[in-house]
Amino acid sequence: MNVFMIGGGDIARHHGRAVVRLGGKVTGVYDVSEKMLAVYTAEFGCPSVAYDEIEAYVQQADYVVISTPPTKRLDYVEMVLKHHVPLYMEKPVACTMDDAMKIKDMADKYDAKIMVGFAHYYRPAYQKMLELVKTGMFGEPVDIAFSRLSPGFGFHAKNLGASWRTDPDLACGMTVESVSHDWKLITAMAGGFETIACNYTGTIASVPKFDNHTSITARLRSGGIVTIAASWACDIPTCSRAYIGTKGSIFLTGEGMFEFTKLTWKTEDMEYAESITFNDSYDHATGDVIFYAHEAFQDALKAGREFDTPLADGISALVYSLAAKRSSEEQITVKVPDWGEA
Repeated sequence: MNVFMIGGGDIARHHGRAVVRLGGKVTGVYDVSEKMLAVYTAEFGCPSVAYDEIEAYVQQADYVVISTPPTKRLDYVEMVLKHHVPLYMEKPVACTMDDAMKIKDMADKYDAKIMVGFAHYYRPAYQKMLELVKTGMFGEPVDIAFSRLSPGFGFHAKNLGASWRTDPDLACGMTVESVSHDWKLITAMAGGFETIACNYTGTIASVPKFDNHTSITARLRSGGIVTIAASWACDIPTCSRAYIGTKGSIFLTGEGMFEFTKLTWKTEDMEYAESITFNDSYDHATGDVIFYAHEAFQDALKAGREFDTPLADGISALVYSLAAKRSSEEQITVKVPDWGEA
């Protein structure tokens, strides 16, 4: 497939590599940074595109990838959707509900095909975990416990200029930008949320909008409870995603914020726990993770079926993240709005 890139940063290069690995071609790239454009075009041999040329390249593409900062994408989204070209959009879809609803209105107006890039959802280890949970072998959810702690953006207040995430004009913080992954992974297993309580904090005084630690407690609509503990400023990388149900438990663990290396489970009728080991690393194989998402996107397009991570999921994640931020800022437990449930 011929794919046009809007945004040419580090993650966009992984998108380009996935396209090429699937037998496709990057037909062009747009970015506001001349430096990033030079790196991108050198790797993929594609032209760099000026702002007023974007729509011409969109119309020649089989699909478009938008990986710009979420605060800077409304005009790009309309340039794609108005020409009825499928869109792969990086999460989070936006930073405010106002922008998210503008995107939804555009999607409705143009009957758009949009997949949100919750790439971790498509990884083999998580897909196996989801498959086992969906069999019902662990029963109804009682406690969903996610923990992911690692050095990350702005770690010890270093390399602040290396990412838009720590740019004072673009930052939206961990609770919106990164926890969006967790909302999708949890709702796929256990449904939506009734209430959310959160405390978040940032350790970089120069970027007050950048929270890099968040602690969330939530209640599922089904009655189970959820905890999410996340940090981009932890010296010891580790992670665990756990589903504890009425009939058994399953854990996905690894050494690193997004390392999925061991899946372990046990039910009430099993004498011993069982495990599968995966070589499923985001830190060491980011390209593989992005590849799985593009493979799923292209398969859905070819088959004419719905995406597993549609725009509605992206908006749901933003609803939950903004509820968490409000909880922390006002020191209250927030009842989640009915609209936007995954």
